[in-house]
Amino acid sequence: MYETILIPTDGSGPARDAAKNAIRIAKRHDSTIYTIYVIDMGDMDYVATPSDIRETRQRIESKGLKFTRELEELVEEEGIECITEVRTGIAPETIVEYADEIDADLIVMGKRGRSDPDKPAFGSITNRVIGSTDRLVLTA
Repeated sequence: MYETILIPTDGSGPARDAAKNAIRIAKRHDSTIYTIYVIDMGDMDYVATPSDIRETRQRIESKGLKFTRELEELVEEEGIECITEVRTGIAPETIVEYADEIDADLIVMGKRGRSDPDKPAFGSITNRVIGSTDRLVLTA
């Protein structure tokens, strides 16, 4: 039923909780898990020069690799195949595009990530993913 599961991550606790839920589902359905971290350069507060942009991008990309590798280790410890991806773009759009590309049967993500800790229900990225895909989205 769920051959391909996508877990978007921002390294937050809710993203790790979502991964744990995805692992339980993947074990039952012999699924492959994909993880994605999206570098959203528009989220940076201030960048002064091209060298700052390059340095900031490298720092954010390293962070994304760290977050996806952490999930990869968690998934592979359970004997589940995991494929990781770091992309640049607008997070909700890039997540949905990647889900379409891998033909994800299920997207599993935290209700809210690093931003919006005081807002009720869903974070803005989760809300925008839910609203822009016909794929099943499970929130944790």
